[in-house]
Amino acid sequence: MRTIDTLTGMETLDSQECLSLLGSKTIGRVAVVDGYSPVVFPVNYVLDGSGIVFRVAEGTKLHSVGRANACFEVDEFDEESRAGWSVLAVGRLEELTSLDPDFERVSRMPVHPWAEGHRPHLLRLVPSRVTGRRVGGGR
Repeated sequence: MRTIDTLTGMETLDSQECLSLLGSKTIGRVAVVDGYSPVVFPVNYVLDGSGIVFRVAEGTKLHSVGRANACFEVDEFDEESRAGWSVLAVGRLEELTSLDPDFERVSRMPVHPWAEGHRPHLLRLVPSRVTGRRVGGGR
């Protein structure tokens, strides 16, 4: 059953469609809090069930593990037709290490950062909430 906001015309996406859209892309944005400010980073990722997995080097994203909640956003828009969708996952970041029972399986997943440099740390955003909306044609 589709839910359309009568004021905006935006469709609210159910959790299954949100996960399907998350799984259809390989680049998204992760947002964390650094000090008192939010910061947003583009990352290459892969979906693992409902978890969002990406690789990082030392730095802000890694240091955010275990602190405040983080969020991850992916979207697609067509400016000409004024149509698109957006999915937001909110939850906690965790680092997967060799002690984690999922580490071997997840470390073999196709997470290939475009940026150069060594990214030895494997992070997963474990969402507590996943929401999405669609606007315009192509529903």
